[in-house]
Amino acid sequence: MGTDPFEEDKMLEVSEQAAVALEAIRRSEEIPESHGTRLSPARHPSGDLAIQLEFVEEAQEGDQVAEQAGTEVYVDPGLAEPLSGAVMDVEDTNEGLTFVFRSRSPEA
Repeated sequence: MGTDPFEEDKMLEVSEQAAVALEAIRRSEEIPESHGTRLSPARHPSGDLAIQLEFVEEAQEGDQVAEQAGTEVYVDPGLAEPLSGAVMDVEDTNEGLTFVFRSRSPEA
């Protein structure tokens, strides 16, 4: 089974700021350093689709794995396509830090 050289471009990318924020949350919750972050589809109480973020020991079968500075993010197969080519980042809002997903813009 060969690896598509363009496959990595299609995967979710994790920004350095998002990796730092995930690590800070993991440490504050006293979750072991060996755990990664898993993103999976969920439903918001309003019925809208949402993304569930949880710390887990390992990726599940079929998960894509994105990594930034030693922080691993496992992406559920159900989110792999919708998050394809996106960047997971963090914004500081009035409610605190919020994770956001942006399209990866081509560099000029």
